[in-house]
Amino acid sequence: MTRKLFFHGVSFKNKLIFSFVLVSLLPILIVQAITYYYSTQALKTKIDELVKYNLVQTSKNLDTTLLAYEDILFQIYSDEHVVDLINNMILGSDFEKAIIKSELLSILTKYTNAKDGIRSVAIFMRNGDLISYDQQTGSSIDNLWSNSGDVTQLPLYRDAIALKQGTIMTMPAIVNNINNKEQYVFHIARKLTNFSAVDNAVIGAVVISMYESVLSNASNSVDPNLNEKDTNKLDSYNFLVDSADHIVSATDKKSIGSNVNEIMGNSAIINRYTDNKSGWTIVNVTDQKSLFQEMYAMQRISLITGIIAILVSAILIFYFSGNLTKSIGKIVSAMKLAQKGRLGVQIDEGTKDEISIIAISFNKMMNEINQLMVETKEATQKQKEAEIRALEAQINPHFLYNTIDSINWMAIEKNEHEISRMLKGLAQILRYSIHESNSMVTVQEEVEWLKQYVYLQQNRFDSSFQCFIECEDNILHLRIYKLLLQPFIENSIIYGFAGVKSGGRLHIRIFKQHQVLCIQIEDNGIGIEESTVESFMQEDQHHFISKGTGMGIRNVIERLKIYYGDQAEFKMTSQMGVGTTIHLAFPYDIEGKAYT
Repeated sequence: MTRKLFFHGVSFKNKLIFSFVLVSLLPILIVQAITYYYSTQALKTKIDELVKYNLVQTSKNLDTTLLAYEDILFQIYSDEHVVDLINNMILGSDFEKAIIKSELLSILTKYTNAKDGIRSVAIFMRNGDLISYDQQTGSSIDNLWSNSGDVTQLPLYRDAIALKQGTIMTMPAIVNNINNKEQYVFHIARKLTNFSAVDNAVIGAVVISMYESVLSNASNSVDPNLNEKDTNKLDSYNFLVDSADHIVSATDKKSIGSNVNEIMGNSAIINRYTDNKSGWTIVNVTDQKSLFQEMYAMQRISLITGIIAILVSAILIFYFSGNLTKSIGKIVSAMKLAQKGRLGVQIDEGTKDEISIIAISFNKMMNEINQLMVETKEATQKQKEAEIRALEAQINPHFLYNTIDSINWMAIEKNEHEISRMLKGLAQILRYSIHESNSMVTVQEEVEWLKQYVYLQQNRFDSSFQCFIECEDNILHLRIYKLLLQPFIENSIIYGFAGVKSGGRLHIRIFKQHQVLCIQIEDNGIGIEESTVESFMQEDQHHFISKGTGMGIRNVIERLKIYYGDQAEFKMTSQMGVGTTIHLAFPYDIEGKAYT
């Protein structure tokens, strides 16, 4: 009866509108609520999984970092020569102690510089003597432990010798520093035993002191699977905390020592992972408010848009019901054809009503899809080609640097200092050549690099030639493009001095003339044939390819044209049996401003 009274006198149009709004609005609101809840939970779960994965990776990274420093500790601990020196120093005379101390300091200095982040390496002897090198002070007298008194009374020493085996690690603490922003330092220590003695008597302890940034960098490294944009969106950061939730390490050094729970906001999402090696806990804090901010906005927009759409549809449904059914049928049919792959399907726009807008949009969308399909196919092909080129050209400079560094250390340990010097020079050449090869550098940087390059070539060819570099001091700050001279120098050494056992002379002059930088490269080698010189001057690329030489010089000539256009000048003169002279001239650059 109530239902009849409610609809009594209401037109069918209004009933239809009311029914549509009632039937449509309620499910949409329910769906919105359910979608919001499950999407929020799904996002939280995904973030938790991602953060936990990153925490595991961070723990592994932290363990790897600490293990690298413990390896240095183990090298000292297991070095029989170091143990013998300590024994001799404990039992030796004052004169012998002075000599042994000097040798030990040399060894500790090497280990202090072996890895970034180490401030000090020290040996606490059982008789209270201290041998320490402090990288920050550069001194063995004024060091981190200078004011510690009897080192055998320090808790660090007592804990180290009390440990049967393994390494102890301390919490970061504030220490005095000189010209360094790093105030917090933590230590790892291990007892030293006399392996040659029957009872393996304790003779002291070795201590490595490191900056707290070693921990913060290891525990806040970004997962390479996340791009920078995603990382910034997470607004996430890591802490290292002890068993009492006191912060041990953080990017914000002011928070070290505070309780991690005191600095967390109410909207923070907390994830923890205990690192078994250090015993510390990695705490990840993610700001929930910033994480879901965009989703909240989208929910509000969706809700408002849905309500508006329902109201508009309810108003128009009765009036356009007939045409709507017919027009929708056309659209559905077109969509089915499109679903089957006929992307060229079009809808008749002759109705000229609201549905025609959908038809026009559909037609436009299909045209755009066709266009996008073509563009996507082209883009995919280009991407594959780019990936192939990238794979063909891929090289890992860090692998080369690390390998060279390892060989260098082997050379140093075997007192092969000349080999070590060559390896360092090769490393500098590789780093200089690979890093931003088309960038600009100062003349001084280019000259220093040339010296390293010539040094290696002289060693390679048994010093069969001498190199003289003349460069005015007032042009060292001028800027030029990298690696412009190397192909000419290489050509003189490889081809000009071919077969020369001694007496080769290579002169390189760099000077400024008016507002132009001039470079002259002259050698007394075997010379270049006249036809080849003419090919260089006439830029005959076919000649270079057929001969198989000169491509490096040809590339430099092309680079000069690209960089300086017609303002660049290149000249080559040569006489067989006398030598070759190269003359380059181009506008120089100072403080980023080119003079033309």
